[in-house]
Amino acid sequence: MAFPYTVKVVVSGKQVEVYTYKQEVWREYEVKPRIDTKKEEPKQLDIFEEEELRKKKLQYSINRTKTEIKRLINSNPQLNKFMTLTFADNITDIQTANYMFNQFIKRTSYRFPKFEYFAVPEFQKRGAVHYHVLCNLPYIEMDMLAHLWGHGMVNIRRVEQVNNLGAYMSKYLGKELFSGRMFGKKKFFRSQTLSEPVQLFSWWAMKFIDKFLSRLTPSYEKTFISDHVGEVTYQAYTLERPIFLGGTSPPHSVATTVW
Repeated sequence: MAFPYTVKVVVSGKQVEVYTYKQEVWREYEVKPRIDTKKEEPKQLDIFEEEELRKKKLQYSINRTKTEIKRLINSNPQLNKFMTLTFADNITDIQTANYMFNQFIKRTSYRFPKFEYFAVPEFQKRGAVHYHVLCNLPYIEMDMLAHLWGHGMVNIRRVEQVNNLGAYMSKYLGKELFSGRMFGKKKFFRSQTLSEPVQLFSWWAMKFIDKFLSRLTPSYEKTFISDHVGEVTYQAYTLERPIFLGGTSPPHSVATTVW
């Protein structure tokens, strides 16, 4: 059902984003194409305009994926181990590397049934693929972990206190992941059991702001003009503890607040 709103709140664990729109925005509204009997010739772009449009589309895709990563990770504080998987051989084919990585995930999930993860592939300067993984693995001997991986070096450490772990992890998403060799390939891998960020609109958004944000100062704030919705004021907040709405909270979370 379509409905208008002027305020949107996105809750990702401790991280909260507030969007305030100067004019009403419609959610789930399908714009029907206008029937125009007078057809116009499509504008022909020159080579410079085409390149500029391509760069804008690429940057938009990168920003959108980074935002998705940031919110998903911040919604799952149980992912408190940072692991790097590298290949002893110079594996440069992403399809081959992804297959080997997925086999590692299957072996690890069989050994640890409650295993959850979020992973981003990255290309080294020499072209070899390696993986950065956030996970909830319990203590495990390095020899056992290296055996489960089976393709090269493994490094794992506990994540120190980071207010916005999602932003830290998304920095590994480089432009090469949107290049030709990654066309049609996954940009990241994740457990299907991870908690999702929650979006609130209109009255529910205002109720959340009044209850949780009214006495807080935003950690970041800006006003910008969107080509689609006009003027937008964006505010980011960091709460003292995660808030999970409308579902089961992740296991081993720092704290849970039922709203």
